[in-house]
Amino acid sequence: MLALQVSGRSHLTLQLYRRSVEPLITFLSDRPIIDISPGDLRSFLAYLGTKVNPVTVSIRWRSIRSFFNWLYREGLLTESPVKRIQTAKVPRQFPYVLNDAQVQALVQAAKARAGTWQGYRNYVIVLTFLDCGLRVSELRGVTVNDVNLIHGTLQVMGKGSRERRVYFGRRLSRVLRDWLAKRTLSLSSDALFCTRKGYALTRYEIAHIIQGLGKGARLQGVRCSPHTLRHTFATQFIRNGGDPFSLQRLLGHSDISTTMVYVHMAGTALREAHAKASPVDRLLEG
Repeated sequence: MLALQVSGRSHLTLQLYRRSVEPLITFLSDRPIIDISPGDLRSFLAYLGTKVNPVTVSIRWRSIRSFFNWLYREGLLTESPVKRIQTAKVPRQFPYVLNDAQVQALVQAAKARAGTWQGYRNYVIVLTFLDCGLRVSELRGVTVNDVNLIHGTLQVMGKGSRERRVYFGRRLSRVLRDWLAKRTLSLSSDALFCTRKGYALTRYEIAHIIQGLGKGARLQGVRCSPHTLRHTFATQFIRNGGDPFSLQRLLGHSDISTTMVYVHMAGTALREAHAKASPVDRLLEG
């Protein structure tokens, strides 16, 4: 794992590798990694399928595959045991998103608690997730110097240490301006979203904030998390006329196929939009 860290893998990637690979090693009774065969991996996947759902199996398998391929590239294995293994395709599962009424309820719940310093901070966090579609790691990494109120942009550090620029609207611009004034520049950290003592919020603290506001909004049938708000931003972007290639850049996806799931999710809204804007129906009606 130290070698992976030196090679530039993020802390979250290392955690995922560890959570995926350690159960494999335990299952194989601490057998040396260089002795693991394709048959061993198939046995582990079959065992894993009895313990967790197919989506989790797929996530764990991707991590294991990446780990063994990295070992092979580093010359630590003469052959990767994963290349001979074919796994069943997991049925596509669309992510959780909030509908319009739920978005309104969440924002109102946050606004109703915005009378305190922490409450206003949390209100701004909700609006930033909804208007910018950030990952939680990206939001916690934003500094006061990354905010450009004149041009309405945030500079964020995404996956793989890839920097990108995202945009925000007029309402969030006003709220961010007020937050920067409330936050004060005398704090020990330059993190945009921090504690009263100036420490950057952790990803768990941010998740707890969003979850708590979701409960306050009495949201039903949906898991309220930072990633739910990111999914909601992406789906709303497509429904409101945005194109997938622009969305790909805003979300920081390296592969357009990852972004296309939101196009499928917004299918109903797109059909309705086409029904209203059909050139043939409009120009040749009657």
